[in-house]
Amino acid sequence: MRAAVFPAPGLENLKIEDVPVPRPGPGEVLIRVAYVGVNPLDYNVVAGAVKASPMPHIPGSEFAGVVEEVGPGVSSPQRGDAVVVYNRLYCGHCRYCLSGETQMCEITGGAIIGVSTQGAMAEYAVAPAKNVEPTRADLRDAATLPIGALTAFNMARRASIRPGERVAVVGATGNVGTYLIQFAKLLGGEVYAVTRRKERAGSVLRALGADHVVAPEEAREAAPFDVVLDPTGAGSWELSFSLLGRGGRYVTAGALTGSEVRLDLRRLYGMQISVIGATGGTRGDFRLVVRLLEASKIKAAIHGVYPLADVKRALEELRSADRVGKILVAP
Repeated sequence: MRAAVFPAPGLENLKIEDVPVPRPGPGEVLIRVAYVGVNPLDYNVVAGAVKASPMPHIPGSEFAGVVEEVGPGVSSPQRGDAVVVYNRLYCGHCRYCLSGETQMCEITGGAIIGVSTQGAMAEYAVAPAKNVEPTRADLRDAATLPIGALTAFNMARRASIRPGERVAVVGATGNVGTYLIQFAKLLGGEVYAVTRRKERAGSVLRALGADHVVAPEEAREAAPFDVVLDPTGAGSWELSFSLLGRGGRYVTAGALTGSEVRLDLRRLYGMQISVIGATGGTRGDFRLVVRLLEASKIKAAIHGVYPLADVKRALEELRSADRVGKILVAP
């Protein structure tokens, strides 16, 4: 099969090669990959900022396709089923898994397919059968769910958004951001999409449910907000924290622009502000997110689809000033 492989960190080392088709072991399935999402995580894996194994490595943590073969002991899904893959490895029996928080698994440490295993930027990929969710949705749209939509769902859930609350979505043009807008709106929030790409992206973000599309300085003028959802990291921390009013909740799920921030504790306790972390999402929530897509309650915002041969270009496009939503590779 053809796959994007790198023997050592560095985008320059990423090549399209012919490699053996993997075989599914006990409890696993082999999936013919239809679409694989391109994420900052994948860029960091290839660049070496996130350590991957085994090496040489095939990246790709977010994907959908069709079951080609099932391993021993697998009764569901079956060959020919269209599926999308929950990408957190979990044991199913530690205290976190038993409480439903599978992304917090004590045994696997929240390991991710495509980081701790070979990924899906290839014609075929192997995944645990328990991670595989059958779907009736368009596989192109389904491939945007495992990281982008599920992360956004978990952020919105942990924010405890109530109807009528004012919600600011910072970094609204990314894949997580486009889904944050939709979940915040579904929960009844008045949604402000905050972006420096206001003119380019405004119509798309409004179509996704944003009540207002504002530049950062306009967000400051519109403050205070009840909730700020910000997956981008330290680069927007000062803005995001300044937008919160009394009893406000700040939720983050990323550190793309840095991981260390300065925090004014007096403002934190004086205004009873909550700072909340969110990582990935649960297996149960993933099933719900898939059903929401099938029911057209949410929709994917797709910036572009690239063939496997253009995987480097797809990764570089993550930094494009024109990007709104998800970039996909179609092996």
